[in-house]
Amino acid sequence: MIYFYRLHKNIIFSTQKIDDLQEISPERISFNGNKYIYYLQYGNWQRGNSLVTLIHPDQITDKKKEINILQKPDKTSKDFNIFPDWIKAKINRREVGLCDNSYPRWKDRLEWVQPKQWRINLIGLGNVGGTLLTGLRLLGGEKIETIGVFDTNEKAVSRWEQEVNQVIDGSNQRRLPPVKPIQPDTIFQADMVVFCISIGVPPPEKNEVRDVRMMQLEANSRIINYYAQRARKVNFNGIFSVVSDPIDLLCQSAFLASNYNEEGKLDGKGLSADQIRGFGLGVMYGRAAYYAMKDSNTEGYLKRGRVFGPHGKGLVVADDVENYNQEQSNFLTEKVLHANIELRKIGYKPYIAPALSSGTLSLLALINGKWHYSAGFLGGIFWGSRNRQTPLGIEWEQYKFPQNLFQKLEKSYQILKKQAKKLER
Repeated sequence: MIYFYRLHKNIIFSTQKIDDLQEISPERISFNGNKYIYYLQYGNWQRGNSLVTLIHPDQITDKKKEINILQKPDKTSKDFNIFPDWIKAKINRREVGLCDNSYPRWKDRLEWVQPKQWRINLIGLGNVGGTLLTGLRLLGGEKIETIGVFDTNEKAVSRWEQEVNQVIDGSNQRRLPPVKPIQPDTIFQADMVVFCISIGVPPPEKNEVRDVRMMQLEANSRIINYYAQRARKVNFNGIFSVVSDPIDLLCQSAFLASNYNEEGKLDGKGLSADQIRGFGLGVMYGRAAYYAMKDSNTEGYLKRGRVFGPHGKGLVVADDVENYNQEQSNFLTEKVLHANIELRKIGYKPYIAPALSSGTLSLLALINGKWHYSAGFLGGIFWGSRNRQTPLGIEWEQYKFPQNLFQKLEKSYQILKKQAKKLER
């Protein structure tokens, strides 16, 4: 049996009776102001997103909710047969969200609405932060109301506030969002906070074939955990975007840190998993495209190629996501993973492409509801894959994976899962 409820402006349905919600009859449901509805279930807030677009039957069963969600099911309508036809139709139109009420703040998340004009606050004005800021100023005028900037270096804040606000379209045809300095106590008065602080990056002359991102984990996790705790204290209900390395593990660290109480116990009263997104995979896709264009054997990547997994070691590049060529994909993967080193060899820190491909363009795609690359919460860890932000939550792009590609993704996922496990107290 299916029960229907109304919570403020939202329509919710469930296969379980929920005593503390206002039950309504199906006949009273009006979709004039409710194109979208939510399926409510009690899961495990440490493993699942609080809000996600319902696309796969495994999301509502007891099966593993890991990268199998990315695999297209063969018979979607049959697999959703616990629901009436009209709900199946809405699922196929991506109009049904999944809401996990095991997360203590689930009602807060259900009330979150994507803003028409975003207030974005950016923390950290180093090489990446400054370049990302420039991109947002130039390209974000239609959807960004203001950009707040904060850095512990007050001179850097003053410099960027002056310079970026002096970037003006002389034709007066383009709106450029104003950039404003913000104080530490107003960082989370925003719709999105972008974390760009990064320390411990070795100078270009350090050419070891080590994963530079992992060298930054200890130092950067201490800083991001501090801000994650700040987000908890003010009940921040927007998007917490991570652009610093190692992105996937810093997302995990922030998620855990924000949900520990003063006694050191996980209580789920901090940032929900769906609030945190990692932005590092966009540049990996861009680097693969760059190398693919240089080799006639891999030109097909530009139409059908995809990247998955961590932003660094463990990355999986697929030359063609459904007609996978392992040799060509391995070639592209190796080229992408060594792209940083190639720039360091000629004396430069690689930050322009990451700031713009992973940062500016991917952030703008998220706020516009467009497909992009970012890391979202999947089965208990933050996994990078192509997705988009819908009014219901994250929607993962799905594929018909060949077996050898899926096995490689599964291996990468499990390695990242072990790394994330080490962050728990």
